[in-house]
Amino acid sequence: MDDFGSMMGFDKLNLYFEVHVAGFDGECFNYSVYLEDGYSDDKLKEIDTAINEFIKPYNDKEIDLGYVDVSKEDEKVNIYLDTGNVEPEDIDTAITGIVKALNNVSGIKNVIVNEDCDFDF
Repeated sequence: MDDFGSMMGFDKLNLYFEVHVAGFDGECFNYSVYLEDGYSDDKLKEIDTAINEFIKPYNDKEIDLGYVDVSKEDEKVNIYLDTGNVEPEDIDTAITGIVKALNNVSGIKNVIVNEDCDFDF
């Protein structure tokens, strides 16, 4: 676990895959999800379902965890999270909740947050 991943609390989540934080881009987060057996449309759907199941209870309570988009990017799954409208007390839930939801999907090799970020450390 890298220092920024630890700072964000990813090291305390008991995940079966590794998470690394490559940089920061303000209020936006891109989660690059690499799969053990390579990309498949079925795995994309499974990840999308896991993310939607995580977000739904918050939406039902009218708690905004940000704009989320799950898509294919090259040979990986990309999850885009924009926390611009998220209340400060819910930001950690949104950021760590994405990786917690991914822990329910088998076959993930690793996740890199903000992999192609122009501003890194």
